Amino acid sequence: MKTLTALGLIAGIAATPLAMADARLDDAKNAVALGKDYGIVEFRSIEFDDDYWGETEIEGWLEDGWYVEVEIDSNGNIDREKRTRSERESYGLSADAVVNYLDAASREGMVWFEDFDVNSRGFIDIEGEDDRGQDLDIDFRSDSLEPIRVEWDD
Repeated sequence: MKTLTALGLIAGIAATPLAMADARLDDAKNAVALGKDYGIVEFRSIEFDDDYWGETEIEGWLEDGWYVEVEIDSNGNIDREKRTRSERESYGLSADAVVNYLDAASREGMVWFEDFDVNSRGFIDIEGEDDRGQDLDIDFRSDSLEPIRVEWDD
């Protein structure tokens, strides 16, 4: 059942314009939904990869403690799936928390999302662009939706 639902979500993501290696807020939220449906309970990273046209990579921990990396190609197929048993303690954010931080980045002016990362110390980094095409990098702490740093690059 998970596979069928995941394939439906993948198809929805694939139909969106990912050729720019960026995603609109709804596309990024769809990637979170895909990861959640896949079984990820703690998200570590979501990346709209610029190395391969339209590829999305989602990383995080499953409920049973396995660390998973899933790559989805522009046609909506799972291109690569890698599971590893990690000896370190899991860290990351729930799907709902990731969506809340994406919304917070949007309120700061981010329109296109390239990368979402959380590290083991609770720092969250979201990279993308504003509506003028300027690079925008926003950092948060996992205990607050108020940014600790907002940086525009020309």
